[in-house]
Amino acid sequence: MGCHATPVGRMEGGVTSTSPPRPRAPRGPYRSSAETRQRLIGAALALFSKHGFEGTSTREIAASTGVALPAITYHFGGKEGLYRACAEHVVERYRARMLTGVSAIQAGMPMPPDVARAALQEVVSLLAGMLLDVAEDDSWATFMMREMNHKGLAHDLLYRDLWEPGLTLVAGLVAAIGGRAEPAQEDRLEALLLLSSFSAFTTARRVALDFVGWTAVDPALVAAIVARLQARIAAL
Repeated sequence: MGCHATPVGRMEGGVTSTSPPRPRAPRGPYRSSAETRQRLIGAALALFSKHGFEGTSTREIAASTGVALPAITYHFGGKEGLYRACAEHVVERYRARMLTGVSAIQAGMPMPPDVARAALQEVVSLLAGMLLDVAEDDSWATFMMREMNHKGLAHDLLYRDLWEPGLTLVAGLVAAIGGRAEPAQEDRLEALLLLSSFSAFTTARRVALDFVGWTAVDPALVAAIVARLQARIAAL
């Protein structure tokens, strides 16, 4: 019997001719579509938060990331698509930080007054950790506040996926504290007043810091804010 060698192909640079071709390493600013997309969203959030939708150009956004201008059209379809992608990023950031705690609270509804009060205090602490996080860039929060006040292109998306669900949860907890199965108008107003307390240290930060005599929103101030809000909830 003769020996028949298994064909392996011709060796070319360590790769046989029957081997699949090695993928070429991506080059330039498009080396990773996911990376490019995130870079554009980060830059756009910073610029939109400062100058708004009308005051920001796609050319500025592209230049600040070092990618070619057509990348915005490729990834988002244009400036409006990028703006909405920024809003979706804000919603996802909220979900990543809040979902675990909030889901557990929602699963426990309805709940007795004392449990609801503790749950509302937990929600306030979670929100403070997210909205007043001094370790992160706050352009996302400024972007969100712009939409709250001016009802821009992303207002409806943010209201549907972020603001309305959060306010509904807080109003439901306030109602439960008062022994009510469904939120009344007073519960909705209380929810708005509680959550709007954070805006003093976001949109009106400079005024708030001057008034309380603090130089920055640091961990000690965040703890003091949370303590006051929790005392307010305890008195409900």
